[in-house]
Amino acid sequence: MKPITFIAMLLCVAATNSFAQKYSATTLYRSNGREVFDMDSADYIQVVSAPDEGSNLFNVQQYYKDKTRKLIAKSKDRTDIAYEGQVQTFYPSGKKHELLTYVNGEKVGDDYEYYPNGKLYAHKKYLADKKNGTGDNVLLWDCRDSTGTVLATGGEGIYRVYANNFAFVFEEGPVKAGLKEGEWKGTNGDKTNNLTFTEQYNNGVLKSGKAVYAAEGKTYDYTSRYQEAEYPGGETAFNRYIDNNVVYPAVMRANRTQAQLIVQFSVLPDGSLSDFNIIHSPHYLFSEAATKVLKSSPKWKPGYAFGKPMKVTNEVAVNFRL
Repeated sequence: MKPITFIAMLLCVAATNSFAQKYSATTLYRSNGREVFDMDSADYIQVVSAPDEGSNLFNVQQYYKDKTRKLIAKSKDRTDIAYEGQVQTFYPSGKKHELLTYVNGEKVGDDYEYYPNGKLYAHKKYLADKKNGTGDNVLLWDCRDSTGTVLATGGEGIYRVYANNFAFVFEEGPVKAGLKEGEWKGTNGDKTNNLTFTEQYNNGVLKSGKAVYAAEGKTYDYTSRYQEAEYPGGETAFNRYIDNNVVYPAVMRANRTQAQLIVQFSVLPDGSLSDFNIIHSPHYLFSEAATKVLKSSPKWKPGYAFGKPMKVTNEVAVNFRL
């Protein structure tokens, strides 16, 4: 099916309950939330339409590429999406995934998540004042296994966290008053490069962690699980570096051709960049220019996971604008 036809169908779906809508916009996104401009690069489609009669909240609907609904929500703004009120998300199967509430674009109140089989998995509470003793704003309140057996209730008991769409248990441990307490254990689920970790918590705060990387037989101590790879000076400095150093292809400039490229790359443990992959580009000259400026980048601060410097994948948008 051609992209323009598919998008038109989605617009029709979004307008079913209101013939008088004066606004409707369709946007394509990758799963990481980055906007793209063709269906081949997209993972889902978002349709924003005018408020219902008597409401000032815009309707937001998202769809998987097979037209199965992904999200139903409302937003105060039609372009800068800030969810307001109840938000529902769905698995690709169409079954309910999560039911939660937003206030001014922030999660507030009860959050219910479901297993792919339809049974309730977990109930979390998001605090409006963002204070739970840890600097975070979520309490781990209730948890059940996939058969419905209660593991934790009222913020007391054992809480289980899954990964990869419930493929395996990522971590598990006791909670007290909705906060992690005592010893938590987990694994990355990788049989080849297996990582196991044990962490100690006090009132929700990570006090110490010890990770064992089986393939290399090494143990790493840490007090913070993750540290993102970062360009010296941060994102603003990196964007400035791109703007100041990217070379506009002469032929494209002469033809007054503009473009936005999405470039994926890896930050290696030593801070150097590699594995450049152009996700979206209208012309190879733009691709060459974007790759060249990234290859010339100063070294980054490497990313860490469970105490070990790791290879991290990043994406950046490179703009060519006249």
